[in-house]
Amino acid sequence: MTLPSFLIVGAAKAGTTALADYLGQHREVYFPKAVKESFFLAGLKREDFPGPGGGCLGRACETLEAYERLFETAAPGETPGEKCVAYLYYHGRTIPRIREILGQDVRIVISLRQPADRAYSNYLHHVRDGLEPLPFEEAIEAARRRLAEGWWWGFDYLGPGFYHDQVKAYLDAFGRERVLVVLYDDFREQPLQIIQQVCRFVGVDASFEPNMSERPNVSGMPKHPRWHRFITGRHSLKALLKPLLPADLRRRMVQNLKRRNLRKQMMDPALRQALTARYRDDILRLQALIGTDLSGWLE
Repeated sequence: MTLPSFLIVGAAKAGTTALADYLGQHREVYFPKAVKESFFLAGLKREDFPGPGGGCLGRACETLEAYERLFETAAPGETPGEKCVAYLYYHGRTIPRIREILGQDVRIVISLRQPADRAYSNYLHHVRDGLEPLPFEEAIEAARRRLAEGWWWGFDYLGPGFYHDQVKAYLDAFGRERVLVVLYDDFREQPLQIIQQVCRFVGVDASFEPNMSERPNVSGMPKHPRWHRFITGRHSLKALLKPLLPADLRRRMVQNLKRRNLRKQMMDPALRQALTARYRDDILRLQALIGTDLSGWLE
């Protein structure tokens, strides 16, 4: 039975998809091909989210047997891993399942981003995918009501950015030697160094250099909304072409078209300052916890 020896647990919109994609190019690393995120270790099921966004769990693994099948094609000598950002947000229910199913020696990678910027990127991601109709400030205020109505947890834009308790839970459960915290800004500015740091941490060849010419899962505002709806939605023409193109090629084409149709959107500086103030105490607690200077997050 093959199961992950390391997990990338989040945070959402902190470079985790790029991190997993680049690591996945390593000849010694295996990530599941069938699903982007299994949600299995968080114990999430589609019926947990009857409101908007719940379709994200359409291919979630609900049994250990289904989870095991994700890794059955890993070759001998490959180091299996999984990426799922729900594992950080739902740390309380995930950590006991990790310890029970994967054991105490699993390696945990946590990527963190300035929390106000993370929240806005999360919002733009939903706008990009046609899930969010409200302006950002209104969407923030609507979060509590939406979650109570069964909306997908990603609509809690501010909650995931209170990192201290989430990170502490993993450090307490697995020890500092088995938890690696990386910062999104470092990954953006020195991606190769961070990739190689993670390689050393999970025990694979750290001289590896991935192809980083494309950055996956980029957020932004669609330049042309109608074209964006065609790319991301259902259409008879796309249905005709689907059997003619391999799934991996279709995925790359959609990602490329979406990326070309996005424009960078900056958050209002006054709002960013106000949100950062809400996070200030948590940032300072996190800084003390991980021993890393986070003063840049407070600027």
